[in-house]
Amino acid sequence: MSALGDGTPVQRLSIPGTHDSGARIGGPWVACQNTSVAEQLASGIRFLDVRCRAIDGVFAIHHGAFYQELMFGDVLNACRDFLRAHPTETVLMRVKQEYSEVSAEEFRQVFVSYLDGKGYRSLFRLDAGLPTLGEARGRVVLLADSDGLGGVRYADPALFDVQDDYMAEPIGKYPKVEAQFRKAVAEPGKLFVNYVSTAALLPPRSNADRLNPRVKDLLDGAEGSAWRGLGIVPMDFPNEFRMAETLIRHNLAGLGVTRSAHAHA
Repeated sequence: MSALGDGTPVQRLSIPGTHDSGARIGGPWVACQNTSVAEQLASGIRFLDVRCRAIDGVFAIHHGAFYQELMFGDVLNACRDFLRAHPTETVLMRVKQEYSEVSAEEFRQVFVSYLDGKGYRSLFRLDAGLPTLGEARGRVVLLADSDGLGGVRYADPALFDVQDDYMAEPIGKYPKVEAQFRKAVAEPGKLFVNYVSTAALLPPRSNADRLNPRVKDLLDGAEGSAWRGLGIVPMDFPNEFRMAETLIRHNLAGLGVTRSAHAHA
């Protein structure tokens, strides 16, 4: 992101992301990723979908009932280490309650304990509006999917346009993904979110192996390669087809940047 101007609104970026970023454990019907958060960030991922179970005053990372042998602090440490090493970058993080049913206020209190009790407040950008890249550099931009956390309210229709049909099988999902890309290009303004992932019919890896190559071909094709401002694109197993690099190229093209896209563009 160092090649991009500080005044660039985040909604004009193309942001590779992972869906259910911590979900690696539980078998083929549960796992959505096969790399750690640190490895995801190193590969170019800049949106994390973090699912937190509130238990005993802390957040455990879950996918449904399956504890991922990962805590929220582990995720934050990976982000902090990465951003210290790469201060021109930013990470957008959706935080959502998963497999616990505490009140929004109790969930907020646990989150605040990480900010203040555990010293992570300076890591986050907690403003309610979408930032420019300059405002976001070196920070985790909170996209709050629970009331009262602060930050940007995830999926607020005034700010976001989200495609997340997670029950569409791959043949039916692909047209939705393509349509959302076309809408992002034709109607810029909001922060578009376009989930390539789906849980229908087959395990996530099988669906990803069908969808990701088609999406890559679309974005690398004669028409798609000219598209800009695609928004956040959360994916399952994006590393298998170097999907992050494909999306990063949509930020660099047209800026006179001729080097090949890489993780710290």
